Amino acid sequence: MNDGGAYRAAVRLLAASDKTPDELCERLAGKGFSEEEASEAVLRLIREGFLRELDYAQKTVDRLFGSYYGRGYITAYMQGRKFSEEALSYALDYMKSLDFDGKAREYYKKLISEGKTKDNARKALYRRGYGDDT
Repeated sequence: MNDGGAYRAAVRLLAASDKTPDELCERLAGKGFSEEEASEAVLRLIREGFLRELDYAQKTVDRLFGSYYGRGYITAYMQGRKFSEEALSYALDYMKSLDFDGKAREYYKKLISEGKTKDNARKALYRRGYGDDT
């Protein structure tokens, strides 16, 4: 396959949803493109400003924080999505500006108002990545 095909495929994949560079390379490999073709297409998208991993990292943090997920969950989620070390570091720094304690209290109150017991509400917070460091 040629580079133009990998680039066009990468553009279509990004149009469907944001992806990390590693995710995009994996998806292109799954479509039959070589590692070199996939890497070249991804680098071109980065150069052209279409693949902005730091922006994607911040959007991911904002989306998950807004859905009551804690620092632990967000970090693990981003590692699973193969964000680069740079993007993870950026996200961790960005998370310092967010009020996870306040978000945890808000979610806890929401769960109690929905009829959850205090114990079940605490368990729900733990499952969403809120721990002692929140």
